Amino acid sequence: MKYTLAQTMNRSLRWLLALGAAAAVGVQGTYLYKFGPGAWLTLSSDPAVWGQYGDYIGGLLNPIFSSLAFGGLVVTIVLQARQIDEARRSSELEEMQRVQSTIAGRIDHLLTSQVIVNTNEYKNLHRFADNPQTVFELVASLGTMVLSVPEEGETNWLKWAWDDITAEGLKKALDAQTVPLRLEFESLSYMLLQYEMHQGSQVVMDFYKYRFTAVLVWLDALGLLNVHHQVQKFFNPKEHRPHMKPETK
Repeated sequence: MKYTLAQTMNRSLRWLLALGAAAAVGVQGTYLYKFGPGAWLTLSSDPAVWGQYGDYIGGLLNPIFSSLAFGGLVVTIVLQARQIDEARRSSELEEMQRVQSTIAGRIDHLLTSQVIVNTNEYKNLHRFADNPQTVFELVASLGTMVLSVPEEGETNWLKWAWDDITAEGLKKALDAQTVPLRLEFESLSYMLLQYEMHQGSQVVMDFYKYRFTAVLVWLDALGLLNVHHQVQKFFNPKEHRPHMKPETK
């Protein structure tokens, strides 16, 4: 079980108080055990006896309480230093999350941008798949096509009758247009790797994987992520290819 800094401080101070109380009881109990028998509930009227008792109690408990007080001071200083480090770490993680959110916003904008092609490719675009108009739609269409390549021994080739020439032309157009998109993905992957190194929230990292893995698997299947090592390291799109492959019937 992981305790917060406040809980750790409270536990440490409680232990110190318990040790102080135990020391007081132990010192008093030792005195009563040694000098108490035969004189229970009998208080001396001799000031010298009380002086000796005070010297005994003070001589033993003062060093103990002083040591415990010093220990409490050390614990407080250490925990406050840890609290400062924790605050600094939290600030760094929040800044990383802000940068990640900014990059993710730019990625969304690039994915929804219009596909830019020449006249011939524009005609091919209208004949291809579901007539993709945005970068995301074209990435999804071409990526699904590549992932749909039949297994060796597949006999029903009619349903794989894609227009390869049209597809290759659109892939080249996509390659040129997705350069900024892929650079943004590389930047996001770098920030997420740094975030992971700083022990950031697993929920945040899983969210970005859930959000962008499909697009990155399609781009990787099209051979557009071969030099983007940060993307490969964090998102590992090749590992998810089997899950993205369309089912054949």
